[in-house]
Amino acid sequence: MPAYTHTTRKAVAGRRPRISAVDPDTRAAILKAARAVFARRGFEGASTREVAQVARVNNAMIYYHFKDKVGLYRAVLADSFAAFDRVWEHDIFRSPATAREKIQRYVEELIRFQHANEELRRILSVEFALCGGNMKWLSDNFFSSSYEKLARIIKDGIRSGEMKKIDPALGLSALIGMVIHTFILRPIAEYVSGKKMDLAVKQFSNFVTGMFFDGLGTETGTLTNSCRGGRAR
Repeated sequence: MPAYTHTTRKAVAGRRPRISAVDPDTRAAILKAARAVFARRGFEGASTREVAQVARVNNAMIYYHFKDKVGLYRAVLADSFAAFDRVWEHDIFRSPATAREKIQRYVEELIRFQHANEELRRILSVEFALCGGNMKWLSDNFFSSSYEKLARIIKDGIRSGEMKKIDPALGLSALIGMVIHTFILRPIAEYVSGKKMDLAVKQFSNFVTGMFFDGLGTETGTLTNSCRGGRAR
């Protein structure tokens, strides 16, 4: 019996600690720490050891909850975007509301998301620049679904006569870019202008939706320009 016990102990030496059940609090702590580390150092510069130190867990715990650094990184992204995808559960997207009303609702939620996820915005800024495998993974698992839903809203708006005919891909890039890049450029804009930008949800969403549907030109200005163009010809 002593020999059997000795053999068993020798066989398990060096293995990861056995855990009877997944601890959701530990997993959440690792994700929170990883989000901060990836935001500060990027995917390439981050290490699982630093994540473990920030989360105050053993490094082996990361490999218990996540396969490797790629798995951890994608879990951070998935955790954030899964929460945002719940915007589509709102009743307005299953209602006969206008395209403008649906777009406005989406923009409001996107702005709230940006306010609450500065670290994720930093992570994605690098991903947008690199456009590597992780960006393709994000597109396949999250961006494509939202794109299809938003494109459908635009196409419905075109069919109903509410919107003029546009390329949905170009229109959606401009719409989402107005929100995301305003947040990215806010520090520079505030420094150059010398004043704070008001990106409150209602006010900013009204601005973005108005820009998307109406532009900045006044009706009088548009008519005047058309007349001048006519006389010039």
